[in-house]
Amino acid sequence: MKQPGQLLSGWCYLIWIVLPAYNEALSIEPLFSKFAEVANDLGAVKVLLVDDGSSDATAEKAEEVGKQLSLPVEVVRHEVNSGLGRAIKTGLTTFLSRSKDGDFCCTMDCDNTQPPKLLKEMLTLAEQNNLDIVVASRYQRGSGVKGLSAFRVMLSQGASVLFQAIAPIPGIKDYTCGYRLYRRSFLEKLTNTYGEQLFTQEGFSCMADLLLKSRRLHPRAAEVAMLLRYDEKLGQSKMKVLKTIGLTLDLLFKHLLERVS
Repeated sequence: MKQPGQLLSGWCYLIWIVLPAYNEALSIEPLFSKFAEVANDLGAVKVLLVDDGSSDATAEKAEEVGKQLSLPVEVVRHEVNSGLGRAIKTGLTTFLSRSKDGDFCCTMDCDNTQPPKLLKEMLTLAEQNNLDIVVASRYQRGSGVKGLSAFRVMLSQGASVLFQAIAPIPGIKDYTCGYRLYRRSFLEKLTNTYGEQLFTQEGFSCMADLLLKSRRLHPRAAEVAMLLRYDEKLGQSKMKVLKTIGLTLDLLFKHLLERVS
């Protein structure tokens, strides 16, 4: 069986882990330690941390811990906090400008709530089924959430139902989770299709927006079950819940209008 880190052609690829981060210094060491534990199973890995104007030592801690663990880490800095959407844009555009054909890009949160050990399963699934996108999902059999309020869980589940009804993507139930694996060729196609209009959402709604735009290109997509460990989060939540709800509903409404127009 083909192992992660080597394509069918025999060429090795690099897995870029894009981490948008804002004041996550406390989370760096436990998260990077988990990366180091799974790195041997993944082949060549590089962490690209986008420091979105942090006021703590997020960037310095990432570089320090990366050296301690012999984990390749590069930090890209925003001078001011610009929001998750801008950080994702910086991470993905940097990945596309520096990566090679066959590479994969993994986006995930930098708050130590999402398990890096899932990456091997996501990568194997993508390779064996020639997938463009694999999402770590809270809505597959075996998934779950720990440490999040019942209200937040209910909101997330409601959003999942709405997205599936209004903008179905075969294989996808979780539209808002940021833990995803993208094939480079698909991200390149997505960027060529939308240009600067690919990144129009600055907040947490950017993740749903990316999937809605991906939908129009008919991606081959699937999910793996994830246990979200919000109880292991060390920093404060950056999400403004009511604002995110409003922006997400606005996205869905615009998409619905496009379908009926």
